[in-house]
Amino acid sequence: MYAVAANDTMFPEVTGWKLKVNDQVYNSGDLWELINGAADIFLSYHFEDLHIAEYTKKDQMIRVELYRHKTLNDAYGIYTAERMPDYEQVSVGTQGYKSQGVLNYLAGNYYVKVMSAGIDDADEQTIALVAGKVDALLDQPPGLPEVLKLFPGEGQINLSDSYIAQNFMGYSFLHHAFSVKYEKPSGLQLFIVKLSPEEIQKMIDQYIQMMKEDKVEQRDGLYIIDDLFNGKVFLRQKHEFLIGVINTENEEIARNFILKTEAGMN
Repeated sequence: MYAVAANDTMFPEVTGWKLKVNDQVYNSGDLWELINGAADIFLSYHFEDLHIAEYTKKDQMIRVELYRHKTLNDAYGIYTAERMPDYEQVSVGTQGYKSQGVLNYLAGNYYVKVMSAGIDDADEQTIALVAGKVDALLDQPPGLPEVLKLFPGEGQINLSDSYIAQNFMGYSFLHHAFSVKYEKPSGLQLFIVKLSPEEIQKMIDQYIQMMKEDKVEQRDGLYIIDDLFNGKVFLRQKHEFLIGVINTENEEIARNFILKTEAGMN
């Protein structure tokens, strides 16, 4: 099933280019028809619909794809899943990046992809112009998810932030996890889950139940789990937050990261 795109509200006119809006609007039931191999990851971030338009001029074409997700967190999650740290950053939407013939960005609940798709490549300036006009028409509130403000700023690895909606660390009971990597110790990863206190406690209980008794310690409110697949995992609950550290064996360092994060929650 599909709907008809609202071409007068979703896509702007661009001088000198002919606009054609795709009649089909993809949803969670048929996204696989367009992006078969990648559909599952989009669906894991509560994908809702996809509108597509093409701008043509002689042998040039610029294709625009508007992926709408349920929440800002979800759109941010799929955006960071595809963003690479070495891509050049651009000031479109809340945050964006570009590579050869491609400019993608986050704008509210939308993950927007703008790309050269014609016989002849469109120049970067025109791709950026189209991206900016689409962003202005979408008129989404700027800003990244609020949880990201809770991560200590010192030592963050640039553009290492992400959001995993499902199966964090490979476990179905761990989800809705924001994470950031740090420079020292190398690769340390701090993560935060925000749900109800009851849901957080249930996550901890399920994790502990899955482990053998000798693989779990608790000291001063800190759970220390010797995870066969993820190494040492340090966890602490703070009201509606689960704060965790992986990729370090050092309890003192992990505890300091967790306490510093807690301090920002007060």
